[in-house]
Amino acid sequence: MMQRQIMTAIFGVMLLALPLSSSLAESKPAMESRNVPEKLAIDRQGVKVWTYQIDGNPSFNYRAHTVLNSNLVGAVAAIMDTSYLSEWVPHTSRVEMLSRDDQAGTFTLLMEIKFPFPLKNRDVVVAGTIKQQPDGSVLIQNKAAVDPRAPVRPEFIRITRYEGSWLVRQLDAKRTEVTTTGYADPAGSLPNAIVNMFVQQQPYQMLKNMQIVVNSPRYQKAKLVNIQNPTF
Repeated sequence: MMQRQIMTAIFGVMLLALPLSSSLAESKPAMESRNVPEKLAIDRQGVKVWTYQIDGNPSFNYRAHTVLNSNLVGAVAAIMDTSYLSEWVPHTSRVEMLSRDDQAGTFTLLMEIKFPFPLKNRDVVVAGTIKQQPDGSVLIQNKAAVDPRAPVRPEFIRITRYEGSWLVRQLDAKRTEVTTTGYADPAGSLPNAIVNMFVQQQPYQMLKNMQIVVNSPRYQKAKLVNIQNPTF
């Protein structure tokens, strides 16, 4: 039970996936071009999760995919609603937006992750970009950063290796495809073998939560700067 709690907390970090890998957003075409082998770990209830490894990353990376009953703006609005992320991203206790420029499509935030006793809580500064692509899809990329507005605090272990992405693409007027990738090193003395055991389960749980959260009028009626729903 304790190991499961530990890993849920660890992947609270990964699952924000307000997610860049060493090749930016390790999208499927990018991975294919690098011949990175993947393993299909989960395929159920409309969610698929693959795991893979990249040179320099001792733990597994993941790629997870689902189709939401949502328009594109609604899906993006849910991901970017940092004030509500702690409600559906496991063990995320607080998210503080340090800066956000919707016109430029950039943001920086501080996330706190609660670990079960007796482990020490973690935090991470995330710098991200969001941009609607020429084909109408939206790419969100994130990685760990350093920011003077969020100095290291003795009550937290600072996570310094975190990378991820979201690719959001509307399929038709009522369905949107979401693909998220991620990698995080939770720091401290946690064996990679334990970390890797749970890589496949946590993205699955996150996307299952998102399938419910995104249906809220809060998101389906949302309006975002520089992000538009495609017309069909």
